Amino acid sequence: MTRSRSRAALAAAPGALAVLALIGSPTPADAVIHQPSVLDGPGNEILELDGAAMAPDGSGGVVYRKEVAGVPHVFAVPFTNGTWGRPLEVDPEDRYGASQPAIAAGEGGRLLVVWVQLRNVSAGGVSEYELMSSSLQPGTSLFGPATIVDPSVGEPASGDVREVAPSLAMAPSGEAYVVYRVITNNCAHGDTTSVCGFGEGVEVRVARFNYRTWSSLGAVNRALEVGMREPSASNAPSIGIDLAGEGLVAWQEPDAENVPRIWARRLFGVTQGNPLEVSPATIGGLPVTSAAEAPVVAMSPYGEARVAFRIDGEPGSAISTTQLYVNSIDSALGLKASRFNGAVAAPSAVSPTLGIPSAAIDAEGDYRVVWPQSGDVQALTGSTETALALVTIGTTTGERALTTIDPAGGGTTAWLASAGGAPAVDVREDFPQGGSQTGQYGGSVAGQISNLALAGSGRGDALIGWTVGQPGYSEIVADFVQAPPAPFIVLVPLNWVRAGAAEVSWEPAPDAVAGETYTVYVDGKAQAVGLTGLSMRLNARALGNGVHHVQVLATDPAGQQTLSDLATLKVDADPPIVKIALIDRGRGVRVRVSDNASGVDGPATTISFGDGSRSQSGASATHKYRHGGSYVITARVRDNAGDSATVHLRVRIA
Repeated sequence: MTRSRSRAALAAAPGALAVLALIGSPTPADAVIHQPSVLDGPGNEILELDGAAMAPDGSGGVVYRKEVAGVPHVFAVPFTNGTWGRPLEVDPEDRYGASQPAIAAGEGGRLLVVWVQLRNVSAGGVSEYELMSSSLQPGTSLFGPATIVDPSVGEPASGDVREVAPSLAMAPSGEAYVVYRVITNNCAHGDTTSVCGFGEGVEVRVARFNYRTWSSLGAVNRALEVGMREPSASNAPSIGIDLAGEGLVAWQEPDAENVPRIWARRLFGVTQGNPLEVSPATIGGLPVTSAAEAPVVAMSPYGEARVAFRIDGEPGSAISTTQLYVNSIDSALGLKASRFNGAVAAPSAVSPTLGIPSAAIDAEGDYRVVWPQSGDVQALTGSTETALALVTIGTTTGERALTTIDPAGGGTTAWLASAGGAPAVDVREDFPQGGSQTGQYGGSVAGQISNLALAGSGRGDALIGWTVGQPGYSEIVADFVQAPPAPFIVLVPLNWVRAGAAEVSWEPAPDAVAGETYTVYVDGKAQAVGLTGLSMRLNARALGNGVHHVQVLATDPAGQQTLSDLATLKVDADPPIVKIALIDRGRGVRVRVSDNASGVDGPATTISFGDGSRSQSGASATHKYRHGGSYVITARVRDNAGDSATVHLRVRIA
């Protein structure tokens, strides 16, 4: 289907948000790509979007910079319960301006932002910079006071802060790691140290955030005396964290032959593991003499990791044309593994135009890697059990495509594109059951689109943000992909229950958004529609004796639905039945108490024979009368579900 006007018409309409097209065949179980929102602007004070983050519960936010009284400041917009909040200034005490912010999200609306700012000018006139942070705690509406992460991130002789490029990874609980680069010697002052003979002095540093405070892990480089390649977006480090708060960091560093390789370290709290080789030194017995770069870490909640990277093509190297590789740590060992399994070449990912990859992994070890190649967006999916699958999912004008994963299969991918010659953002949702939908978006103003950011919850939801507009008049635009309610658990009593006590309850999906409603079905018929609570006492009159099948249908505000698995509810709607029979030629009786559902509660069942005799307990009893006549037998019965009754039966004895 298509729902669009021309890009030019939308751009010309004041306040109109460009929705260029939506194609595909979504069903009620598929995710919804929502209409994008302008979060700030348009105006000449907007600078650029710097990142997005999302927690497993669906909360998150975006971070961007804009000028306040001519000074660049950091702002964040929280996202909770499917709704964007208002812009919040992160660094109100910063007097000199901020740069290079990054954002991470924990559950409950927790946000963490780091940035680089000027702290001093030395006596020699050198600008001195620090890495700062601030957090938005759950239940609060403002960011807290700024905290120092690292007091010195500028090159000592020049104040060079090129590509500090901080990258954050946060666990749902709020523990986090940041990895960043510090140029310790940019070799611009005639330095003759060994570092300057091969590149620049660069430290890749890691710090750990423990809810409110930071602890430095120091540099992760293998050899600080070895010169590093000039910092750039294509060799920035990457970091991941699991549910236990342990991490993995990957970075580029030359080996003993001065060939840039990809290395990684496990992070155990504030302790570094040993350096692990990620990119291969040889392939097919031939040496790899070209640089490995663009590492990206994808980590599952339970410590399994994938690191995607590319190796540049170079004559004389085992890699003659730039190629994409993926290396892994087994799920069975997680971060306790002592080495990677070995780099595997992505099929058909061989091109001089190979872009920077993006990767995501779920709790089961299924993963996605996407990258631009010759103007196309390629996607690779696989797991430890299934073969790799490669598909072209779109065309792009950029050098990077970004992806997240849906644990039920599929995921969200975003990239820069063109719509009739005008800039656009393409967002594609691959459905778990197959098929896809693609939205193409712009903004309320015309102009270039840049700074694309994407973050996923790991459960199918995603946040997307970008900057749009002409230089000096731009805006921050964001969108979100809302997956159907995640599978959830329906709870019913394990044992038999009375019809009047039959109750069903359910645990909400971990990423449930405000406004979800529920429909309860019993044996395929709706008993209640539009419930907002998490439990229901069933209608006793609608329940017969026996086993019933219960399901709950969750519906989110976008109309997406998820049906729970069948739950078995055992209902005993009637008390036990009492039957009598004459025995001993009509001079005695046999009394039988039966219940075809939960069974008779023998100790709670008594029978009085009307002549002063009684049975203490049991579901069956016999009695012989001494004298003939008419007697009333009284049975006080109870079943195992709690149904009780008093039954009077008259019998004539010969």
